[in-house]
Amino acid sequence: MRGESLSAEHAPEFADHDAHSAALTLFLATTDATIVSTTLPTITSEFNANQAEYTWVSVTYMLTQTAFQPLYGKLSDLIGRTAVLYASIFIFAVGSALCGAAQNITWLILARAVAGVGGGGIVSLVWTITSEIVDVRKQAKWSQALSVTWACSAVAGPLLGGVFCPEKSGPLNWRWAFYMNLPVCAFSFIILWLSLRNIYDGRTSNVSWSHFGRTFDFTGLFFFMGGSSCIVIGFNFATQNGWISPSTLALIVTGVVVLVLGAIYEVRTKRDALFPPIAFKDRTIGIILAVTFLHNFAFNAGTFYLALYFQVGAFLPIAQAVNGLSPFEAGMTMLPYSLGSSLASMPTAWLIGYYQRRSLDTACQKYIICTGLALSSTGFGLMMLLSETSPRSTQIAFPLIAGVGLGMLFHAPYQVFTRALRRQEVASGTSAFFLVRFTGATVGLAVAGAVFLGRLRTTLPAGVDAQVVLESVDILRSRSEWPEILHALSLATKAIWTVCCPCLGVALLISVFTRKISLNETAAREQEKSPGTLAEKPPVMALEGA
Repeated sequence: MRGESLSAEHAPEFADHDAHSAALTLFLATTDATIVSTTLPTITSEFNANQAEYTWVSVTYMLTQTAFQPLYGKLSDLIGRTAVLYASIFIFAVGSALCGAAQNITWLILARAVAGVGGGGIVSLVWTITSEIVDVRKQAKWSQALSVTWACSAVAGPLLGGVFCPEKSGPLNWRWAFYMNLPVCAFSFIILWLSLRNIYDGRTSNVSWSHFGRTFDFTGLFFFMGGSSCIVIGFNFATQNGWISPSTLALIVTGVVVLVLGAIYEVRTKRDALFPPIAFKDRTIGIILAVTFLHNFAFNAGTFYLALYFQVGAFLPIAQAVNGLSPFEAGMTMLPYSLGSSLASMPTAWLIGYYQRRSLDTACQKYIICTGLALSSTGFGLMMLLSETSPRSTQIAFPLIAGVGLGMLFHAPYQVFTRALRRQEVASGTSAFFLVRFTGATVGLAVAGAVFLGRLRTTLPAGVDAQVVLESVDILRSRSEWPEILHALSLATKAIWTVCCPCLGVALLISVFTRKISLNETAAREQEKSPGTLAEKPPVMALEGA
């Protein structure tokens, strides 16, 4: 059976045979975004990279992952969900191979950009396919599995990065952090193809390339890709040139203006809009997108800088900080934060599934979102109290509170978002959701880098250049000013938490105004749009956890 949906008798077949390969593919794409947090100091040291190149290794992956999000949904309508997913797996594998083979920092940055194109497609299409194809009785299980997979990548990324950067030279090095993706991509591709080849491709009927050319919203694609790229590059320039530099301000302002124009255009265009028009009109959808942006802003900044600065030694007792930690030890030290976020997503997903089987509305999701934001903002507020002299107990407890709160937000926002959409809007809506999610993560990393460097410039001892601290940390440890340098690193890192905490607080305040969406309301929208079709196919669209 080919087309937009899968018959009920085939859905269990997909769920039983393909869970591991789909989840594994998603795990690769999401882990790749965090694995460099502990490998990057080793890589940049080998390639003698400067501060700007150091940041771009991470930013380029997320930039391409973000910028191409609007395209995935529309292409999958034309050539099929599975075709776009398979192509994304291939591109991701090629990018990973190029990363592993990189001979200089420029090569690595460009290869990360290629991998980001594939990684973004994997994430978007795995979630879209499972929203459409899985039998309604198994939606809760699938949504929980994907949410837990996403959260677990936060744990695995820094740890795997540490494993592939051993203190002593040997056959295992940072290149294998990328090479390991190749056999797993091949395995996932084969299993997915065997499971789906005869039952589903997700192609929208009666759509041809000529129809695509007449109706596709190329102008909207330009607006959203151009605007998001300008914002991300602008924030990254702030790391190098400062917040008030003309290049920084021009790019950020241009990006915001272009995105606003794009939103106005999307509502008024006669072509097939990239994003569902309801995304610009429904209050709850707007709130969920804002919460998603702010959540991923804080989560990505926290994951990257905790791993990096435990490795440098900014949050370690002086005795340990003299030598710092190995990449693997740094990954282990941040386990309270990353493991807390992973473990919190599991009971949260179960609770939502349990509650929805009885209430058939999104009340539980709203409570979970508010609770997670309250915990995470409290955790980041407490992390502002950490320093290089803080006791070990607080260095464990405070990141753990922040991690648990962030982990509660991997599951619920997407459920509320899809509940507010009609079935035919799921593909484009999912692209919009992940565009916002990836933009938040990318901007979070860029802003955190700019805040860190700006604070470091004002606190370092005279004669120490903030631009080269990370490149020369091993040399600086032998200098008499090391305690002062360590204190400056601690203050600079705390400045990042000072930004993350109010962002999550704002998200908490606006999340209170989300409304409950019931299954009956969703069905009524379907009936209004396509009278008489509900009897033919149940509202699988939605309802992750229904």
